[in-house]
Amino acid sequence: MHPNLILAAAAANGSSAIHLTGIDWAIVALYALIIVTVGLLVTRKPKNSEAYFLAGRSLRWPMIGASLFAANISAEHFVALAGSGFAVGIAIGAWEWSAVFCLAPLILIFLPFYIRNKIYTVPEFLERRFGPSVRMTFSLFMIVLSVLAKVSISLWAASLVMMPVFGLDNGLDLFGIHFGGQTVLIWGIGLMTAIYTMKGGLKAVVVTDSLQSTVLLVAGFILLWKGMEAVGGWDGMKAGLDIAQAKTGRDYLNMIQPATDESVPWFGMMTATVLVGSFYWSMDQVLVQRVFAAKSLNEGRLGATFCGFLKLTTPFILVMPGIIALALYHQGKLAMPLDTAGKVINDTAYPTMLGNLMPHGLLGLTVAGIAAALMGHISATYNSISTLVTRDIYLKFRPEADSATQIRVGRWAVLTVFILGAAWAPLIGKAKSMFDYLQAVQSYMMIPFAAIFFLGVFWKRVTTAGVLACVACSAVVSSVFMWNSAQMQTGAASFIPYMDNPYLRPFTHSAMVAGAISVLVLVGVSLFTKRSSDEQLAKTTIQGATFAEADEQMAWYANYRLWLGLAIASSLSLWVWFSI
Repeated sequence: MHPNLILAAAAANGSSAIHLTGIDWAIVALYALIIVTVGLLVTRKPKNSEAYFLAGRSLRWPMIGASLFAANISAEHFVALAGSGFAVGIAIGAWEWSAVFCLAPLILIFLPFYIRNKIYTVPEFLERRFGPSVRMTFSLFMIVLSVLAKVSISLWAASLVMMPVFGLDNGLDLFGIHFGGQTVLIWGIGLMTAIYTMKGGLKAVVVTDSLQSTVLLVAGFILLWKGMEAVGGWDGMKAGLDIAQAKTGRDYLNMIQPATDESVPWFGMMTATVLVGSFYWSMDQVLVQRVFAAKSLNEGRLGATFCGFLKLTTPFILVMPGIIALALYHQGKLAMPLDTAGKVINDTAYPTMLGNLMPHGLLGLTVAGIAAALMGHISATYNSISTLVTRDIYLKFRPEADSATQIRVGRWAVLTVFILGAAWAPLIGKAKSMFDYLQAVQSYMMIPFAAIFFLGVFWKRVTTAGVLACVACSAVVSSVFMWNSAQMQTGAASFIPYMDNPYLRPFTHSAMVAGAISVLVLVGVSLFTKRSSDEQLAKTTIQGATFAEADEQMAWYANYRLWLGLAIASSLSLWVWFSI
């Protein structure tokens, strides 16, 4: 059946159901079999804690880049980016196309420190710069962030997509008790991924991530191709978007939106995305743990650069399907599910396109791709949190623990984080937008820590007392600002002076104001307290750093500078193309 006929048939009820046939299930099963087989083949009993947590520091750049990409992309990206594309257009892709600029600090500044110091965790570096109290504080922060903005949101998004796949819209009866469909999937998917991660450690995660990234990209481009075919190509999509623009006044294919736009203001999308992203890509344990495991500094840099190239594809395979859905909706070719108030549910754009557009066989591959994203992201988070709990907390109190004990503690940490994330996941559904929830939480929580890292490396005068004061201030100020922002979204007046100004209302701008207050506290307290010793500063600041690894000999085509320059130029070109 022609795609337009498929869409027309579904338009009567706005169904987002995804019905798999025998061939779809066969493809999903084959994919699962391949992943499990590969995972078991590379999973051996770890020789020591370094082999379990950091794959023996033996990874080469292709696996590092693919694993970074898979760890970053999860089911919420499929749901939330397409939903935001439906609501606000291509401008939401700024979070993705800014990634290469955010990877640059990791590649150029922080990675030499990490590799040189042979650390297991990011907080371990902070201990060497500021002391054990900062290490413990940051570890606890990362664990909380992972529960609130990683595991929970991934499980919630996965349940939205997978519920119609498994026919669990009406729930499931087990042992005489009725469970909601999303509850079954949240706990089922979370537990299966936890068991898979507990067994193999980082090596199994990275190898399977490489396969999953391939499936993810193939599945994404298939839906983009089918969507463009259904909408009538670029001109057909533009015609549908012109109808939408006439109703809303928004240019859906322009990266530059007004500074007062509450979702994607141009100033916030050019600044907050880089500040938040710099923390995320350079300092978030979930991602940088893969680079810690690099065979050499240059391998780590090439791997991060390779990930930057992969991130250039995500607006096309994840945001663009939502934009195409918007065009089809306004052309009357696609009906969208509505909420009780009769408004379109934006976050259903991707599953609606998937269920109504993808032919069988390819549908199974796409579902496998979503499963790949889910498994890659959650297993990455589980593994990294187990490393934080074991290396930064448990060994603090039991420094004599052997490798077997450390691995056992790490596995229990995976199980605990799974339970906490699954319990928090239903609260995600109460947010106005999944992507807004994700980015708002990360913006308020990450900007102060990004400042701590950058100032700590570039300015010797930053002190331990200043960092702890900044963290305490941020915990209060960011919480108050975040609550105020949420209240204003419901129509209530701001209880913080001036924050109801149209230029300060967007959460990206509000988060920067909150972050600036915390940074002022950091600087002020640091100026009046004792700085770190010269020995500490020599190994952890730019002024005292020398890196023999930076002088390693390499062929011109293996030099990370060449490829990083090409990645940055490519990203800038895309920004310009969609801004004129």
